[in-house]
Amino acid sequence: MQSLASTLVTGLSHNPASDAPDNYKDWLEYFYPSYVTYFAEHHGTIWRWLEAIAIDTVTDPMIAIWPRGGGKSTTAELGVAYVGARRARRYILYVRSTQDQADKSVENIAALLESPLFAQNYPAVSRRRIGKYGQSKGWRRNRLSTDSGLTVDAYGLDTAMRGTKVEENRPDMIVLDDVDAKHDSMGTTKKKIETITTSILPAGSPDLVVFGIQNLLISTGFFAQLAYGQADFLTNATIVGPIPAVDGLEYERLQREDGKYEYKIIDGNPTWEGQNIEVCERQISLWGLNSFLVEAQHDVDVTKDGTYTDVHFRHISKEDLPFLRRKVCWVDPAVSDSDDSDAMGIQIDGICEEGTIYRLFSWERRTSPKNAIRQALLKSYELDCNEVGFETDQGGALWRDQFYATYKEMLDAGELPTDWVRPSFRSAKAGSIGSKRHRHNMMRTAYDRGDLVHVEGEHVLLENALKRFPIHKPFDLADAAFWSWRSLAAGSRVWVRGASS
Repeated sequence: MQSLASTLVTGLSHNPASDAPDNYKDWLEYFYPSYVTYFAEHHGTIWRWLEAIAIDTVTDPMIAIWPRGGGKSTTAELGVAYVGARRARRYILYVRSTQDQADKSVENIAALLESPLFAQNYPAVSRRRIGKYGQSKGWRRNRLSTDSGLTVDAYGLDTAMRGTKVEENRPDMIVLDDVDAKHDSMGTTKKKIETITTSILPAGSPDLVVFGIQNLLISTGFFAQLAYGQADFLTNATIVGPIPAVDGLEYERLQREDGKYEYKIIDGNPTWEGQNIEVCERQISLWGLNSFLVEAQHDVDVTKDGTYTDVHFRHISKEDLPFLRRKVCWVDPAVSDSDDSDAMGIQIDGICEEGTIYRLFSWERRTSPKNAIRQALLKSYELDCNEVGFETDQGGALWRDQFYATYKEMLDAGELPTDWVRPSFRSAKAGSIGSKRHRHNMMRTAYDRGDLVHVEGEHVLLENALKRFPIHKPFDLADAAFWSWRSLAAGSRVWVRGASS
């Protein structure tokens, strides 16, 4: 049975004498069988979404977060060929971290379109567009333009673009493929997000469709913010992932007869047969264990010598939470939102009658101090917190004044209900309980005792922040988590400074 989208383009997308199938599975096996030897359910989710794209029809964005080695770019490039063959989109912008990477993807797409079987079935889509005097209208390293009207442009985030057009047409499909880079700083990520959200996405047509695909390389990147629910962009996107190479991965280090060591996977289920246990073990041997955990398992902040490296975090579902007698919100603020500033970290925890502390909400982002306070107040209202605290070296007075002023502004704007009992304000000096490492050793001991439980759905961002401490920044969420835990574990509010009114 044909989909609605394929029905709309039947007879227009290929040679009428062709027997090319419309169904995506048959289409892939017919044109590119070597690419689809193995097929997992998460691949099918993407291809069903691609099949449903129809001309002049709005489709919600799709974000795929898959492991390295899981066919990410191949899926994206084949998807462009499929959409172009069906004439479901006219102008596609292919975005990657660098221009060289984007150019390479467009070259790969051109090779797919020029393959003999594709050219036989879709001659206009395969044929280069020729101008009035016989010159090529655009079949370059960074652009392909076909006789069917399809144009694919390569765009690297290390270049500059605003208002991209082709003969008054604006992009009606944007592919975001590997836009994060491993060594991106928070400032670099912020600039990339600004470019994507203020230049690239607004350049799209009214029926723009967005497809993003990448593995998680850094916990503060573009795709990580989408995965962890921290993004204020592409909020209507379907998120497929993060999908690791192996679910429930367990491994051990074994000594071979020659005296060398190797890792063996002793438990876990591969999420794709094309990256099965044997393949993953070879990747571990080739890449190294830590690189495999980052690249294929999305364990982006794994470190060898961190304070929380080998902690076994306890988890609980939101549905199984016990009654919490007290909840607190703590903020580790940065004083500015410049390229050189740290992130803002927010942690909300609650304690039950038996004394176990449950970690309810985590948030970390480069933003303004005022926006961090707004976020803390909104989540404190949602989760019914008793206090909002701030770690600060500058003294609590400035943050207290900003806290009260922001609270009043939000009341006046109707963002908070007037009958809500405002949480108490608290502050603590960063060095009031020893050094940063000493403080986190205290909380590490609480984890070892089993005193802390992470609520599923909010746990990945926090666990990444803890696992990278104190190896590399940002430390802000980890610090906010310390103060939140300490406030509840102390059993009293005497130890922190700040008025309660």
